[in-house]
Amino acid sequence: MGKQLIQHRLTTRERILEASLKLFNVNGYAATSLSDIAQDVGIAKGNLTYHFATKKELALEHKQRALAHALERRNSGSQGSSFVDSYVETIWYGLSDWWSFRFLYRDHAQYQDTTSSQEPMTADIKKLHASLQKMQKASMIRTEYTPDLEVLARTLFMVTRFWFDHLRETEDHIEFSAEDQRRGLQHHFAVLLPNLTAAGRRKFQAALDRLVSGEISVSQ
Repeated sequence: MGKQLIQHRLTTRERILEASLKLFNVNGYAATSLSDIAQDVGIAKGNLTYHFATKKELALEHKQRALAHALERRNSGSQGSSFVDSYVETIWYGLSDWWSFRFLYRDHAQYQDTTSSQEPMTADIKKLHASLQKMQKASMIRTEYTPDLEVLARTLFMVTRFWFDHLRETEDHIEFSAEDQRRGLQHHFAVLLPNLTAAGRRKFQAALDRLVSGEISVSQ
């Protein structure tokens, strides 16, 4: 009864977006039809296409919402926090966002044109590369064995991005818990920390400890 009341409070457009995101994430973009979405919402297909004429329109709306959500979160992040705290916080929240909109990464080639199909991944890899360059300028990257920062950025992205495929395919997860989020963060830093100086590792470990203790806000 309570769920029905909540659904009735949502506009038809919002219910369509909610249902399509769920189905795209679980079943995949290609395997989900407009009829499937309309059935899940409990409306006629014609009612759905009044709001979104194609699946691609729905996918691109989710993409814009994901970008807006990430921007809002970044703008409302911890004020005055250090670069290291901000990095830890960004990866933590990014894990949650990637799970919530995972079809955007997994199925991007199916709804994007060929010139922009790699755009979401490329943008995230560039951000990681820029962060690594900032660490290098701050003398946090090891000098006795200097890693290729572009390769390291791609590796960090892959370890973090494909954590969700591992959860789904190996551990049969259909939900994403705070423990899954913590483990994903742990894998990310298992790759990053060996490339840092001892002082750099201490800074990141302290930031991780602050996150775990709640000194860095991690509310969802």
